[in-house]
Amino acid sequence: MRDCIVCQSATQTRPYCHIDQQDYVRCEQCGLIYIDQLLQTKALYKAYSGDFLKSFRRKLVAPFRKFHQYRNFEEAMGRARLIIDFTAEQIKDKDSNIDYIDIGCNRGYLLGAAHERGWNPHGVELVPELMAPFLNTFPQYKSQIFTERFEDTRKKYLRDNMFDVITGIDVVEHFEDVIADIAGIYAVLKPGGIVVFQTPDAGCEQAHTLKCDWGALKPLEHLHLFTATGLEQVASRIGFSDYQVYKEFEEADGNFVSVLRK
Repeated sequence: MRDCIVCQSATQTRPYCHIDQQDYVRCEQCGLIYIDQLLQTKALYKAYSGDFLKSFRRKLVAPFRKFHQYRNFEEAMGRARLIIDFTAEQIKDKDSNIDYIDIGCNRGYLLGAAHERGWNPHGVELVPELMAPFLNTFPQYKSQIFTERFEDTRKKYLRDNMFDVITGIDVVEHFEDVIADIAGIYAVLKPGGIVVFQTPDAGCEQAHTLKCDWGALKPLEHLHLFTATGLEQVASRIGFSDYQVYKEFEEADGNFVSVLRK
């Protein structure tokens, strides 16, 4: 079995669930639930881009759509404002001249809420056409939207100590190399800056009772599912000075929110 990335050993790793021809295992020491054998990046990417018809339709429509034309736009923006308001509370001593990046920004709702607040938003999104309507509306941010994996983006375009605030909402579980990605996030964060994560909780009741029926299990997308204490161990090892856990933004299949400070 592959080593647990928290405990750096597989000695206490046991089978957890076999689903969609993939094996999830669980570390009995820290509670991490993870895919035993990762597929190649190209195979994983297909889960994000969708099937041919869905991808083609999106690419056809996106160049002509404006940001506000998405279905349920106001509801999505309401959620985004809630998250940005929460984040701003964590840095209430500084709410201007904020350099901000959202990793896994999807359609850009958090970027839109950050723009409303006067922050300077950047985003990373693997599927380029998802961000096209946002950029149709806010072309001034074109050079600040990156369509590669975070670690590739960091190496090519970002510099150390660049951002006051970083968010990764429902994104940590998608990282192939979690340690490298969180270390990269730490590198581009300014001293005193914060990271806000929301991720499925491997310690939640559903994870223990539902197992293969737990909704957070998506083998091509959700590769590493942490407990709150397991993620804290990783953050501390990387160098974050403070780690706090908060109630999730939405319950979904069991989530927790963590705030990490450099």
